[in-house]
Amino acid sequence: MKEKIALGFHTCVDYELKWSTQVVEAQIRTLNIHADELKMDMDVDSERAIWLVSLAHLQAGIGCEIIPDTSELCVDFADHFAYDVTLGGTPTRAAIVLARLGYPSMLQTSCYNEHVERLMPASVRVLPGRSSDYSGIFPHVVLQCSGGVRIQANDIDFVTPRENRILISRDVDSLNMPVLAEEYGKMISECEVFLLGSFTEILDSEVLKDRMEKTKRLLSHLSNDAIVVMEDGCYIKKEFRHYIHRQLAPQINVLSMNEDELQQYIGTAIDILDPEAVKKAVEYVYNNTGIKKILVHSEAWALVYGEDADSMRTSLDGGVMMSATRFRMGDDFTSEEYAQTRDIPDKADSAAFCERMGEMLGDKICCIPCKDLSYVKNPTVVGLGDAFAGGLLPGLLKENRVQ
Repeated sequence: MKEKIALGFHTCVDYELKWSTQVVEAQIRTLNIHADELKMDMDVDSERAIWLVSLAHLQAGIGCEIIPDTSELCVDFADHFAYDVTLGGTPTRAAIVLARLGYPSMLQTSCYNEHVERLMPASVRVLPGRSSDYSGIFPHVVLQCSGGVRIQANDIDFVTPRENRILISRDVDSLNMPVLAEEYGKMISECEVFLLGSFTEILDSEVLKDRMEKTKRLLSHLSNDAIVVMEDGCYIKKEFRHYIHRQLAPQINVLSMNEDELQQYIGTAIDILDPEAVKKAVEYVYNNTGIKKILVHSEAWALVYGEDADSMRTSLDGGVMMSATRFRMGDDFTSEEYAQTRDIPDKADSAAFCERMGEMLGDKICCIPCKDLSYVKNPTVVGLGDAFAGGLLPGLLKENRVQ
């Protein structure tokens, strides 16, 4: 097997909760939660605190990652719902997408256990980040909700403004994020594309410093013409995000983020269909990270800003196609259903936005609209960014690169 795409390092076991408004409202009553208690930023030392932060983000229409004090709190929260067990982590879900598209890949994981062994596709060559005799499971709980859902209990009464997902985990493996710099480095030397997941769950500065040094050594094994994409994240410790960008900027070709991560970076909310606001935001990220290309993917559009931006048009198209396919079909889609996604009309307001961005920024921008999926009754909200990353990568292979 000759893999040209490598990924690392985040792998986790996801509990994908099946949404139930009745369960949510029952817990609001049971825990006696009231509207004036909802906060987006607070210590999460109890199951009640998880609910407070989750409800605040659902009300605002903003996704988030919550790290409670213990993994047991995550399990307790999940046990109120029915759920599916899947594999998560951006590199891992992207590798699974690549397998669906017929591309073999190699992946260094952050954990290895019975679920990873059972659910990982055969075409993904895995280098476990933990020893084979260690099989701990620290679930990542995924609460996903459609837009337009009314939540009404006690004095809480709001309608969710958009599709959203809340990630809840206390994962020892993710908190330490192993990087096997030398062993994995030898494996990736001939790869053409590397997807680097974020380090959002590392909370210890000394651990982060060590992982940055190892990541730089790992990436040095790649050839000069390999393309490295780093998928960003919303960091619990925001200063870590800037430190990581400074450390890795010389070796990162593309920094990719979603609209929530963009707005966290600039420190303010914006209208993602306002060309002037998005232009200002993307230019700010570009000027402050020192990374050659900035990629932003949203529910309305996907864009690349930087030199030779249009070289990534094929990749952007692949990312939009795959995230739209996951949104409407979930994990269980066929190649025919993926191909059918191309025939879905674009969002009209998104197409107008992209045209205006091109007028303002010329060859420094490549912007394509997302599909109009308003007709989908039961969307899959979790993992859309991961699916986007998986769909993006094949377009960066040498044989597919736009010259």
